[in-house]
Order: sequence, then C-alpha cells, then structure tokens
Amino acid sequence: MDEYLAHARELVRQIEAGEEDAARVTVEALARLRERELFRELGTLTRELHEALKSFKVDTRLGDIAANDIPDARERLNHVIELTEQAAHRTLTAIESGLPLAEGLAGEAGKLAERWQRFRQRELSAAEFRELSRDIEAYLQRCGGEAATLQAHLSDALMAQDYQDITGQIIRRVIGLVQEVEDGLVELVRISGHRIAEETPAAADKADDQEADRRGRGPAIPGQEGDVVSGQDEVDDLLSSLGF
Repeated sequence: MDEYLAHARELVRQIEAGEEDAARVTVEALARLRERELFRELGTLTRELHEALKSFKVDTRLGDIAANDIPDARERLNHVIELTEQAAHRTLTAIESGLPLAEGLAGEAGKLAERWQRFRQRELSAAEFRELSRDIEAYLQRCGGEAATLQAHLSDALMAQDYQDITGQIIRRVIGLVQEVEDGLVELVRISGHRIAEETPAAADKADDQEADRRGRGPAIPGQEGDVVSGQDEVDDLLSSLGF
C-alpha cells in the first residue's frame, strides 16, 4: 500500500508540474505494480487449490481405508490367528503322539543293551541267551513299525509349519496398510499445520488493523488532509479523478 501511495503522490506532482513523460512512466509503474499484486494473488489461490486437492485426495483414500481396507485387514488378522492356532494344535498333537513312541523305543533299547553287556561278559545261560535273541528280534520288528509312525508324526508337525508362508504374506500386507494410514495422517497433519501457520499471521494482522482503526490514525496535520489516503479504493478514486 505504501508503494501505491508513493507512486500516486509522485504522479500528482508530475501532472501538476506538466511532466507528461515522467507521468506516463509512473502510470506504467502503477500498472506493473497492479499486475504483480494480481499474479501474487493468483499464485496464492493456485497454491491453496493445490493443497485443497491434495487434502481431498488424502481424505478420500483414508475414507476408503476406513470403510474397506481396515475391515478386510481385521478379517485377515483373524485368519492369521486361526491358522496359527490350528498349526499349534496340530504340532502339539503330533509331538504328544510321537513322544511315547520315542520314549518306549529308548527304554526298551536300554534294557536290551544291559542284557547284551551281560551276554558279552558270559553272564547269561543258554536259555537266557535264546530269550535275549527273541526279544532283540521282536524289538527290531517293533522299531520298524513304530519308527514309521514316529516319522509320520514328525512329518505332520513339519507340514503344520506351512502356515507361516500364508500368514507372513497377510501380515506384510497389513503392515503396508498401516504404513499407508500413517503416511496419510502425517500428510493431513502437515497440510493442517501449513494452513494454521498461514492463517495465524493473517488473523493477527487483521486484529492489529482493527485495533488501529478503533484507535484512529492519529491527529490530522493541518494542510495535509488532502494527502491522506487510507485504502486501495481511495487510490483508485484519485487516479480516476485524474483521468487514469
């Protein structure tokens, strides 16, 4: 505003002095000043429109996430819990079934080992040796069947761990969704903070202007009343009265 007033006063002086060329230059300077202000306002509007569109895009995506993706993620996490529980139950069942077999084979092997040591030390009679031979044969036959059963239980426990591939994919997808929500919220905070930072100085300036209007512009100086211009409208009126 001070720049407008300076040009306006200079233009009045030049016209009164008959300096037409200088007055024309001053008018062009006023026009350029007006264009600069116009472009500044246009830039401000463009930036605000851009921020508004970005905010709308973020708001829309967050709305879609809240309406669709989050319920879907909740169902997927519930599915992960179900798969984990099933795998844990299946693994425990296989282990509980296989442990007695392993313990039985180990116990019987220990007993046979003690009797075999007695045989090597020539402490067994012929009848006891024949009995040991029959027990060893029975143990070997038992080992074949129970080892196959134990292997099946261990394979079942191993196969139960295949849930980790599916649950890993689901969890990674949910993590991506959480990251997207976090990014959207951060963007909203950034946009809101930018707007607050712009609005706060403007509100403070407006309050200062209102306070200045309430208190008045100060005492008028005699002989200078005609030089006091308090707004853009008065500048325009001044130029209009001069034929510009």
